[in-house]
Amino acid sequence: MQNPNYDHHTIEKEIYDYWEKNKFFKPNKSKKKYFSIVIPPPNVTGSLHMGHALNNSLQDLLVRFHRMNEYETLWQPGTDHAGIATQAIVEKKLSEKGINKNKLGRDNFIKEVWKWKKESGDQILNQLKKLGCSCDWSRNRFTMDKDLSEAVTKTFVLLYKKKIIYKDTKLVNWDTKLETAISDLEVEQKEVQSNLYYIKYKIIGEDSFITIATTRPETMLGDTAVAVNPKDERYRSYVGKEIKVPIIERKVKIIADKFVSMEQGSGALKVTPAHDFNDFEIGKRHKLKSISIFEKNGKLNNTVPKELIGLDRFVARDVIIKTLKENNLLEKIENIKNTVPFGDRSNSIIEPLLTEQWFADAKFLAKKAIHVVKKKKTIFFPHNWSKTYFQWMFNIQPWCISRQLWWGHRIPAWYSKDKKIFVAENEQEANKIAKKYYKKNVELKRDEDVLDTWFSSALWPFATLGWPKKTYELKRFYPTSVLVTGFDIIFFWVARMMMMGTHLIQKEPFSKVYVHALVRDEKGQKMSKSKGNVIDPLDIIKKYGADALRFTLISMAAPGRDVKLSEDRVKGYRNFLNKIWNANKFSKINNCKLSKKLNIKKTKLDVNKWIFFELVKTNFEAKKAYIKF
Repeated sequence: MQNPNYDHHTIEKEIYDYWEKNKFFKPNKSKKKYFSIVIPPPNVTGSLHMGHALNNSLQDLLVRFHRMNEYETLWQPGTDHAGIATQAIVEKKLSEKGINKNKLGRDNFIKEVWKWKKESGDQILNQLKKLGCSCDWSRNRFTMDKDLSEAVTKTFVLLYKKKIIYKDTKLVNWDTKLETAISDLEVEQKEVQSNLYYIKYKIIGEDSFITIATTRPETMLGDTAVAVNPKDERYRSYVGKEIKVPIIERKVKIIADKFVSMEQGSGALKVTPAHDFNDFEIGKRHKLKSISIFEKNGKLNNTVPKELIGLDRFVARDVIIKTLKENNLLEKIENIKNTVPFGDRSNSIIEPLLTEQWFADAKFLAKKAIHVVKKKKTIFFPHNWSKTYFQWMFNIQPWCISRQLWWGHRIPAWYSKDKKIFVAENEQEANKIAKKYYKKNVELKRDEDVLDTWFSSALWPFATLGWPKKTYELKRFYPTSVLVTGFDIIFFWVARMMMMGTHLIQKEPFSKVYVHALVRDEKGQKMSKSKGNVIDPLDIIKKYGADALRFTLISMAAPGRDVKLSEDRVKGYRNFLNKIWNANKFSKINNCKLSKKLNIKKTKLDVNKWIFFELVKTNFEAKKAYIKF
C-alpha cells in the first residue's frame, strides 16, 4: 500500500536504493541505437552547488528518456583530480599539523594526497546520488586512475613524437603564491583602484627627458628599450637615440613600433620583454634582450641593485617610488581604475614571467576541431554558442601544459646531464632510448613538473571508455551522443576534448553540445558567498526533496535564459509533485490500471477516449521536446 503522505526523506532513498540494487543504471544491450553521456567530472575537492544540480538534472532527464525508450544507455561518471585545488587543500591540512610539504618530500606528500582522496574524495559523488543521478556507478572513474594515467602518458608521447608537444622559453602567467604557471583561462581580470606613475627617463647627450607612464614601476629594472609610435611627431626625432633607465642607469635605445598608442599615458612605452606579454612581442620584433628581475616567489633576484635584492615586488615598488621622488624623476602620480590579472585559485596578482615550459601546438590541434563544428558534425544548442567557440579557436595561442606542482600526471620526460630530453612511456624505455643515443648507460633525471589538469580531462570521453585499448564500450559509446555543460568551460574543457578527440581518434567526441544557463537568485543576481545569496542544493533536497529541486530547475531551464531560483518556486513544485502522489493514490484505491491490451476503438465512454487522446498527445509532445532540447 502506498504511504498516506508523500515523505521524500524515506521514499526517495528507498526508490534510489532499489534502482541501484537492481543495477538499473547499467546499459542493457540492445539492437537499437545507443545513447551515451559523459559527466563533466566534478573536482574531487568539490561539493554539490546549484550549477552541478542543474547540469546533472538535465543529463539525468536525457539519460532516463533514452533508457526508457530501450536505447543501450550509458551515463559515464567520475571525478577530476583538480591539481592546484587538491594540492592546496592537502598542503593546508598538513600545515595545520605543523608539517611542511617540502620537508615531507614529493613521494610522501603524494601518499598524503591519496589518503585524503580516500577519506573525502567521493563526497561529491554521494551528493549526486542524493540528487537522484542514474549514472552507471560501477564504471566510476578518476583522472588519476592507473589506466587513465596510462592514456595521458601515451597521448603526451604520441604528440611529442609528432612535434605537437614541445619545450620552449616563453612568457607565461605566473602565480607567485602557488609558484606555478597557469593558463590564460585561470586568470581572472578584476577592475581595481591603481596608481599610474609618470617617470622621467633622461635622453643621453641632451638636457631633456621622455616621460613614461606605468602602473608597475618595479618592472623598469628589466627595461631594455623605450618605444614610441613611428607616426608620433613628438618623438620622431628621438628614435635611434639612447636613453637612461632611472635608478639602474642602464642605457637603452628609443625604438619605433606601431603597437604603441599615441593617446595612452605619455605616448612613450617602457619595454620590459621578460615581464609583459605585449613587450615580449615588441622585444621579438626588435631583437631586444629579455632581463628577468623576479624569483618564482615574486621577490626581486640578483639582477637588480643590491639594496633591492630579496624584496617582495610590492615592497620594491614603494622603495623605487621613494628613490625616484628623491632624485626628482617622478613627474606625477595619477589615481586610476584599471584591470589587473588575478589567479582564480590563489587570488594573488599574476606576474608575467619568462620560464621554460612544455607547450602544445593548439593552433594545429584546433584545425579539425573547427572543421567538425563548421560541417555541423557537432552542433551547439543554443546555436549562438558556436560563435563563442569559433572566436576562441581561431585566435588560439600555444597551450602551456606544464605546471610546477607535485599532484598530477608527472611529465614523462627524462634529462641527461647535458640536458638532452628523452620522452618515453616509462623510465625503462627512456633509459633504452638514451643508451642508443649515447652508446652507453647514462644517468637520467625525470622532469619535476606535472601536466595541466585540463590535459587529462581533454581525454575524458574516450579514456573513460578504455582508450587506447579497443574495448566494447569505446566501439559502442564513442562518439558520445551529447555533452551537457555550462558556457564557462567551453574553452577550458569542450574545446580541448574536441581537439584531442578529432586528433587521436579522428572522430568528434560528441554530436551535440547542450549549453545550459547560470542559476541565479530570484533577483537575477549571480550567487556568491560574499553577497550571502547562495542557495545550497543539499539544504533544498533536505527540505523539499530531490524531485522538487530537479523539477524546478528543469522547468525553468529554457535555452538562452538564466534560471532565477527562489525557495518559493521549489515549494510550489513540491506541492505539484504531491498532487501526482495523490493522483496515484486515488488510482490505486480505485484499482485503475493502464492495460497494454487496451483497444481504443472498443472504448465507449467519451471521457475515456478524451483521456487517452490527451495522454498520447502529451507523450508525443514531450518526446519531441526532449529530442529538440
